[in-house]
Amino acid sequence: MNENSYLSFFSSNKKLFIIIILTHCIFLFTKISLGHFYLADSHDYYSLAENIKNSFEFYSAQLNAEINFEHYTKRPPLYSLFILVFSFFLNSEISVLIAQNILSIMSMFLCIKLFKAYYKQINQNILVLFLLTSVSQFIYSNLLMSEILFQFLIIVLCYLFHHLITKSNKYHLLYFQIVIVLLFLTKPVFYLFVLPNIILCVWLSKYIKKAFLFSLIPLTACLLYMNWNYQRTGSFEFSSIQNINLKNYNLYYFHTNKYGEEYALKVKSEITEQASRKTTYAEQQNEIRKLSLSYIKQDWLSYVYMHIIGGIKMFIDPGRFDLYNFFEFKNTSEVGFLKHYNISGFSGAINYFRTQPTLILILIPIVLLFNILKLIGFTLFWKNNYKTAPKAYWFMLLIIVYITALTGFIGASRFLVAVLPIYLLFAVLGFSRKKKALLISQQN
Repeated sequence: MNENSYLSFFSSNKKLFIIIILTHCIFLFTKISLGHFYLADSHDYYSLAENIKNSFEFYSAQLNAEINFEHYTKRPPLYSLFILVFSFFLNSEISVLIAQNILSIMSMFLCIKLFKAYYKQINQNILVLFLLTSVSQFIYSNLLMSEILFQFLIIVLCYLFHHLITKSNKYHLLYFQIVIVLLFLTKPVFYLFVLPNIILCVWLSKYIKKAFLFSLIPLTACLLYMNWNYQRTGSFEFSSIQNINLKNYNLYYFHTNKYGEEYALKVKSEITEQASRKTTYAEQQNEIRKLSLSYIKQDWLSYVYMHIIGGIKMFIDPGRFDLYNFFEFKNTSEVGFLKHYNISGFSGAINYFRTQPTLILILIPIVLLFNILKLIGFTLFWKNNYKTAPKAYWFMLLIIVYITALTGFIGASRFLVAVLPIYLLFAVLGFSRKKKALLISQQN
């Protein structure tokens, strides 16, 4: 796209552009005035950044405390390097937040540009409503968390895929592979994408000669990273967060929901105790994984059902936790709706909701209502367009399904941030009248 086409694009979206920038500015200045840009995970990223800077140690906790091998692999390094680079400019976390807000704005407009490559019109009024009620986008732009960087890289990946099938350029394929590497070095959830990437590259061979060979780039990078972790910890793993989530969240919430919290805590404690008897870190990790999976296999059908339900909840969750932390309400460490829902069901979540601050009582129903509308719009789009949707849209759907499948059990709005701009555009098009949603080209 040349300079004139860029000017034309921004001119035709001027109102939307102004609203998005103003909203980001409001949230940024609000958060700066409130202070405290950290969640629990933020301390891992910041510690990793400080250790890289001071000692060139890739360790996500305090080095002067007792060493825990989990922290060598818990957080991949890219977001911490991002913190290091951008905190340099103002010698403050605020410059990191500014960079994240810029990335967030770029993600939204790159995504709009991608969708407009196939559809003539996008209803900007609906898009504005959906954006303004997607508060997690603006909240995570102003916290020291990797969500926005991860989101931006996903949008870039989708944009590169669009170019792959329209221009068949091997350089775009190379950049595509590099972005996959950057994605799993930002968040561990993406390292398994090296497997579907192999299938994609085999399929792309009909566009680009020997495209399947390019899939070796992220696969090799992933194996080298895991081997590096093995050299440091003795465990050939990508990240310790996998076992942490498996035992402390997936299995724990599954047991809490089905058998009660007392049983869930008992099993969690037993697994931890049995693993601690092992002499090496690798043996401990294997024991945690083996025991956790054995409990899941005993009742795998119920677990799969709850995993699917968790995936659906991710699209509906109004983000009480996000709002609580952003606005610095008291007791932000207290468990939220999902925990009360898992323990006491819908009635427990409603009773908990009644105890919330006034701002939460106002915002949550509004966000919840629009989240339901977004899910309806997303479903309508694919119901009406699955026969004509271009290949780039199917790839974006693959990314949404992939993220949902791997993070779905917990079902929190935070995990939707990774694909939020894509999801919102699909939802908007789902409410568009057919004459306004005609494909410019169905060749792809």
